[in-house]
Amino acid sequence: MYEKEFEKIFSIAKQKKIDDIEIYLSANKSFSVKIFQQEVESFDYSDGLGLGVRVLQNGHIGYAFTEKMSDDAFEMIIKSALENAKYVDNPDKIMFANYAEIEQKIQTYYPEWEDIKVEDKIDKAKLLEKSAREFDNKIINVPHSSFGDFVSKIKVANSQGLDREYITNRGYAFVMTLAKKETEIKSGRAYKISHSFEDIKADKIGMESAERAVNLLGAKEVKPGKYPIVFNNKMASTLLDTFANIFSAKAVQENYSLLKGKLGEKIANEKVNIIDNALLKHGFSTRPFDDEGYPSQMTKLVTNGTLTSFLHNTITANKDNTSSTGNASRSYKGTLTVSHTNFYLEKCDKTREQILNIPNNCIEIVELQGMHSGCNPVSGDFSLSAQGFFYQNGKLKYPVHNFTISGNFLQLLNDIVAIGNDLEFNFNAVGSPCILISALSVSG
Repeated sequence: MYEKEFEKIFSIAKQKKIDDIEIYLSANKSFSVKIFQQEVESFDYSDGLGLGVRVLQNGHIGYAFTEKMSDDAFEMIIKSALENAKYVDNPDKIMFANYAEIEQKIQTYYPEWEDIKVEDKIDKAKLLEKSAREFDNKIINVPHSSFGDFVSKIKVANSQGLDREYITNRGYAFVMTLAKKETEIKSGRAYKISHSFEDIKADKIGMESAERAVNLLGAKEVKPGKYPIVFNNKMASTLLDTFANIFSAKAVQENYSLLKGKLGEKIANEKVNIIDNALLKHGFSTRPFDDEGYPSQMTKLVTNGTLTSFLHNTITANKDNTSSTGNASRSYKGTLTVSHTNFYLEKCDKTREQILNIPNNCIEIVELQGMHSGCNPVSGDFSLSAQGFFYQNGKLKYPVHNFTISGNFLQLLNDIVAIGNDLEFNFNAVGSPCILISALSVSG
């Protein structure tokens, strides 16, 4: 795709005697529909296309981008990138190469979405709302019920001969439900992300959201102290997602990570294995190469509790005298950085029910708030508002609310007692099973 456009840009770069150039193109199409009271509240179909270049001239790097596919636009971005390179003092070692391709075949595109009618997508969103509303007479509102899907095309090429591309797509459903008992109102949320339209069971998702809201009614306050804490898989993923960037080599090198200087050290309980796997089957961020065209791989970041790697692009890898892990990331508008792909805490063999049976008393966390303001990725400290359920000898006693949990992320990783088998990924392709923490501070 876009071969003629790329050829034109390379031709301009050659005329201007540019040392090296890389072209990155992103093309996206998305659909979403939101339902309220069985009517379409909003309907959106959009597409976007952008192209960015990196030029390497006399050891300096310059960036520029355009959203227009014309010869004049290509002339302009080459000129702009060359100008930027004059004024950007970048001491990093930067080089482009025709990187090897991965040997295995991976699936990133699911063509079944091409045959799904818009009417069927709208019906899916309506069923989300309907199943939530009809779950219980305590349900007073379903303020958000939506369905959407998208397709993304990525193409990367450079003057060293690299030229590759891939397409990825998936769909999602999300619903939020409100339940009321006397003057108390609680909310429940549920979502599903999948490569399969049929796998998104709207009735089940709607009922899950409603059930969560109803079950949280009648909540009590919990006495301050230290309690064994179970994070359900969604909240464990949320917490891991918030601190995911500490595994970025760029963050480490720029002193924004609490993991600086800890490579090779024990940072977690020996049960803990944290992995970034861009080759994961049916993963939401599975891809054959990163945004430099570097081949994808599986990277074990924490192995049996020991920090064994960071996530690298070629620039951070050169600084650390190591190899890229295939985690280069950029948009067509932005500069090169590092980000995770399918990033997850590896599951173990215990069910959620078995984990809730381990301590005599525990609190299961099913809702967290204040992730951005209440978490410090440099120190690892967190203080978060929470809702959940109090369990005694594995039996649900009552819901709890109006409390705050606080601690330190690395200490939490060390205090993991058990890990579940219910691994689930969120919208950012960060996944976790439920986890049991020996103790966390709880305050009102």
